[in-house]
Amino acid sequence: MQILKVLVVIMGVLILAGFTFLGVELYKRMSDPNRASLTGPATTTTVIERPAEVTLDVPAGARIGEMLVAGNRVLFKVTLPQGPDRLYLIDPRTGAVTATVTAGPLKSTP
Repeated sequence: MQILKVLVVIMGVLILAGFTFLGVELYKRMSDPNRASLTGPATTTTVIERPAEVTLDVPAGARIGEMLVAGNRVLFKVTLPQGPDRLYLIDPRTGAVTATVTAGPLKSTP
C-alpha cells in the first residue's frame, strides 16, 4: 500500500509538471511578435514612425498581380509586359526585398 501511495504522488507531480510546461509554452507562443497568426489578425500592434517606401526593380508597364501573406513576409506576383513573371518576397516591417524569383525555362548544363 505504501508503494501505491508513492506512485500516486509521483504521477500527480508529473501531471502538474506537464500542465506547467504546456502553460509556459502556450504563453511563449502567444506573446511572440514574430509568430504569424493563421486564424486572424495579430493581437499585438506595432507603431511605425513613418511608412516604409519600397521601390521594386520592374520595367515600365509591369503590373502587380496577386499578393499573399507567407508567414511574416508578403509575396507579390508581378506580371511583366515582355518576359516572365516575377515573385517578390518582402518583409513588411523593414520594406526589404528578401527574395526575387523569376519564372522561365530551366537552363541545362552540358
